[in-house]
Amino acid sequence: MKITKERFNNIADMVKLSYSDEEGARLNKDISKMVDFIDTMNEMDTDGVEPMAYIHSLKNVYREDIATDISTEQELHENSPDSIDGYYVVPRIME
Repeated sequence: MKITKERFNNIADMVKLSYSDEEGARLNKDISKMVDFIDTMNEMDTDGVEPMAYIHSLKNVYREDIATDISTEQELHENSPDSIDGYYVVPRIME
């Protein structure tokens, strides 16, 4: 696919890109090279190749989501350094 000057200007207007005439010519040339490179992939035979989301065969390993006993409020407060009447006591940070 060829990136014409009109198409380049249209894309640049959509993304609110400002550039000088010299920069525009250089950007258009660079984008055309990238598009030409990507077009070379259309020449490859991809029959029988499964689509993939990642280039690595690694998969996320998650633990099984199993419900466990819920701790009581008293058990949770026993783990805190200090609590009074069911509230956690923390140092004062504002005067």
